[in-house]
Amino acid sequence: MKLVSMVKVVFVAVVMSWGAASAQFGLGADVVSRYVWRGTDFGNAASVQPYISYTAGALEVGAWGSYSIMPVDGGYENDLYVTLSQGPVSITVTDYYFPNMEAGMDEFFKYGEDDNGASYHFIEASGTFTQGPLSLLAGVFLTNDDDNSLYFEGAYEAYAKDDVTASVFVGGGNGAYTLEDAGDDDSFNVVNVGLTVAKDMFSASYILNPDAKITFIVFGVSF
Repeated sequence: MKLVSMVKVVFVAVVMSWGAASAQFGLGADVVSRYVWRGTDFGNAASVQPYISYTAGALEVGAWGSYSIMPVDGGYENDLYVTLSQGPVSITVTDYYFPNMEAGMDEFFKYGEDDNGASYHFIEASGTFTQGPLSLLAGVFLTNDDDNSLYFEGAYEAYAKDDVTASVFVGGGNGAYTLEDAGDDDSFNVVNVGLTVAKDMFSASYILNPDAKITFIVFGVSF
């Protein structure tokens, strides 16, 4: 039912905006040495991350995925999202879908738990505010997450010269983002601190997750 409702909303929005003068399609892909999202490594392997999008005025509808180059150790993700933007503010609803590539274990149309208690879809509502070099993000998971995990992040572009940019960021969350010992209460901790340097189609990030006590260096190429 949730899937049907979401599809109806997206379909109506796309039809209403189809004739907009600014309407356009987009596509591309990133190749990254590791898929690290909000301080967590998804897949422990290099990944290819394709996307397609449709933008018309303030509306953007798209699909984004991540597919491990080494499927034995890697992970898979295939998301749908809808974004509405007005000035410096954007509101997004994302359906994070994590298929299990084993036969009969992908369950795309099942938005609740399956017979084994596994969930494949996680819906998040998020908002961003961007003003000059500063950007702020807040998100909350709405489904299949007993903690309704929260995440907040701030990023600042501290350097921009000769086609090179350098941005610092810090993010924190609770629930799914943090590690607690058995019996401990859920807590909010900093989980994502780092620096990203980008030039043309290339980027590199140094990422620290203080809660998990681990660091990553991630290299990426965008096409």
